[in-house]
Amino acid sequence: MPTCPENTLAAARRPAEPHGRGDGACLLTLNSLPADFGPSAVCLGTFDGVHRGHRALISACLEAAGEKSLIPCAYTFDFPPAAVLSGRKVPLLSSIEEKAQLMALCGMNTVVWSHFDESISARSAEDFFTGLLLEKLHARHIVIGFHYHFGRKAEGNADRMRELCALHGIGLTVVPPVTLPSGEVISSTAVRAALLEGNRARAAELLGRPLTE
Repeated sequence: MPTCPENTLAAARRPAEPHGRGDGACLLTLNSLPADFGPSAVCLGTFDGVHRGHRALISACLEAAGEKSLIPCAYTFDFPPAAVLSGRKVPLLSSIEEKAQLMALCGMNTVVWSHFDESISARSAEDFFTGLLLEKLHARHIVIGFHYHFGRKAEGNADRMRELCALHGIGLTVVPPVTLPSGEVISSTAVRAALLEGNRARAAELLGRPLTE
């Protein structure tokens, strides 16, 4: 499984408040969801490091939830799916608990997570949408990034999500890329690279918050 070298990436893991109170998120699994959970606005992603791009997803989800009187929540995994499926060891920027703390600082107080394993990866895009998002999370609005993939072999993308949402009458927001002034797209991969190179200033710029010592 991917691991996080403590001395290399720990500065990105501990929360340094971007904004908001950060009183703590309710961290749930699918099996621990209350029976009456929802209806919800759900933002989807790995959220490793909770960088500026991730916070754009969270903001869009909170906005949709407020407009439609829905419960805002994030659904994520403990490890990046692409890394698990490829067998690559990817250093994590944040554990699931740290993700929840960082998201709470942005106003996202409900975080639902799953361990990414074979049972999750084997679900078709349609089963992920109906069996998980609709039946478990009772989603009525979904927020994804422009490059989000879901379902078996990453068969689902933003276009497929649009089709499924239209079919089931679910709202959808697709968040465009968040970039630096140079035009570079902000990503967890770029944050990891900056930290491994020892470029703390660049990592902080990508994350959008100070690094801890």
